[in-house]
Amino acid sequence: MTAGCFSTLQSTDAELTNAQLRTTNTRLSGEIAMLLLNESLALERMTDRRQRAVHEERQRQVVVARRLAAARRLQRRAESASRRARTLLASL
Repeated sequence: MTAGCFSTLQSTDAELTNAQLRTTNTRLSGEIAMLLLNESLALERMTDRRQRAVHEERQRQVVVARRLAAARRLQRRAESASRRARTLLASL
């Protein structure tokens, strides 16, 4: 009888342990799911930040290229005006 009670206690303990494990696993599954979700969202934000940073860098490069092109145009105009002025002075 003692052996029977011991085996009953063992199975009850095993069942409680399994029940606790199922509850723990459920909680862990939920926690893991939330961690994975948060990680996924963080990766999306990082991707968005990277894309935004790349876009902003491209915009900066476009602005620099436009300013450089404008400066070159102004320089060509100034050189042309200078040549015309020298030609006019030489003709006097």
